[in-house]
Amino acid sequence: MLPTDLLTSRQNGEEIVPKKLKIEQPSLEIAIELIACFHEAVGDTQGELERQLLELEGDTPDFKVKRGLAHILKSSFCTFEVVSPLEPPMLRERVFAVAANSLTSRESTIQTLTQVANELSHELEREVLPEQVRQGLYADLIENRILTVFDAPTPENLLHRYNLSQVQGVFYRASQLILHAHRNDPGEYKLLFRYLKLFQLMAYIEGDADHGFTITVDGPTSLFNPSTRYGLAIAKL
Repeated sequence: MLPTDLLTSRQNGEEIVPKKLKIEQPSLEIAIELIACFHEAVGDTQGELERQLLELEGDTPDFKVKRGLAHILKSSFCTFEVVSPLEPPMLRERVFAVAANSLTSRESTIQTLTQVANELSHELEREVLPEQVRQGLYADLIENRILTVFDAPTPENLLHRYNLSQVQGVFYRASQLILHAHRNDPGEYKLLFRYLKLFQLMAYIEGDADHGFTITVDGPTSLFNPSTRYGLAIAKL
């Protein structure tokens, strides 16, 4: 789902229409460019990826679309990991303990990193380089996590996910949803009711299997105390 600041909709009378991207060449080119950016960023830090994405955004009026597509790629198709020879908090403790015995200087920093790298190489029975120690010190910060896997979607699939997220955003802020189900298929009705129960949504059902059902679902903003969990549940429906 997209965060609130990346949702775009327009009001047409009493109707709220979420922004949808057409599956056409201009939008596909943006999707292709972003997917390529993520492919090239595999092995880089999340901070470096963010800098590349900012360059792609530029100052064009469609920056919000690009940012939304990038958010979906990061949240649904990427794996970011902490890469360090030792858990970063433990590594920092080791490095700071060694560094406390010397004056701060470039030479002493190199000596400290080298000493810790040698100690870890012996303990872990594999080579640990001083540069790995340096990079691992703050590897647990979000901007320092490494993009290790990118399971790229097709450009068309990415655009569909973006459009779905825009609709989910409207649901998330809705006071009420009214569903008209007229498939006249008992199996489909049961599936719909099962999802209403699964997501623990408050619904009022009228009608029958022969003539269809009208289902009124309370939205998250209709509650006395709006619930984030309830809002997410209704968006998943």
